Amino acid sequence: MFERFTDRARRSIVVAENTAREMGHQQIKPEHLLVALTHTDGVAAKAMAESGVDSAHLRARVSARFENDPSAKKLNKVPFSPDAKKALEQSLRAALGLGHNYIGTEHLFFGVQRQAEQKGEAIDELLGVSADDVHKRILQMLEGGRPAASMRSPALHSAMGAAARSAGRAAMTTGHLLVAIAADTRSQGALALATLGVSAEAVTAAVLQVPVADTSDAIPAEQGVAIIIDGVTTLISDPEVATALRGLSGDQVRDIIKRGIGPASPDQAAG
Repeated sequence: MFERFTDRARRSIVVAENTAREMGHQQIKPEHLLVALTHTDGVAAKAMAESGVDSAHLRARVSARFENDPSAKKLNKVPFSPDAKKALEQSLRAALGLGHNYIGTEHLFFGVQRQAEQKGEAIDELLGVSADDVHKRILQMLEGGRPAASMRSPALHSAMGAAARSAGRAAMTTGHLLVAIAADTRSQGALALATLGVSAEAVTAAVLQVPVADTSDAIPAEQGVAIIIDGVTTLISDPEVATALRGLSGDQVRDIIKRGIGPASPDQAAG
């Protein structure tokens, strides 16, 4: 996935790792990614600054959120936490959803925001401002300053939060969102359903009767293979190569990768 990252997004990952290490934290968390984004001159940093995010205060909040372990400051490679990995996956989904073939700092922000929403949490308190305001500003910047077509209404924003909380650890589906929309009886969607004689209770009952596995909400099986060498994750996305690698042992795969890619170039090491 990192091959899709822009130079600024890659630098953000490096800064996030350095930030976690400096703070004595054992893992790179989504919170470290937020701190890192304020240290780039990308779209996310500009939107965060315009929304009133104080980078120093954000850093202080993140530093105090996790235990300071002096031994972590000596780590050569700081691993990503499960939540940080999911945030990176969400950044890819955000990019694809916008029709972008790259992952920039703006997508990293969306990824962290989406991961928090799926856990039923919010990053507003951490940022000191509304994450939704930052989100809207980013979309406006991407639209060249024009009002963003994908800007959320208050009812939709609330419904998405409710849907994420309902989904819990599972992937949020259109079913979760439909139930949440119907539950807000004053929302446009709920009122439209009411004109059809469909109640919130009926929507909930109907959604529960439809198995996710039989719908387009089902998450496709992973086609790639993730290989970890010395703490560095390499994603093999080519279907034929991935299939071939699955038939090899871990030692065989690592040997092939090491012989094939050799040492990183100066530019790659700096990314």
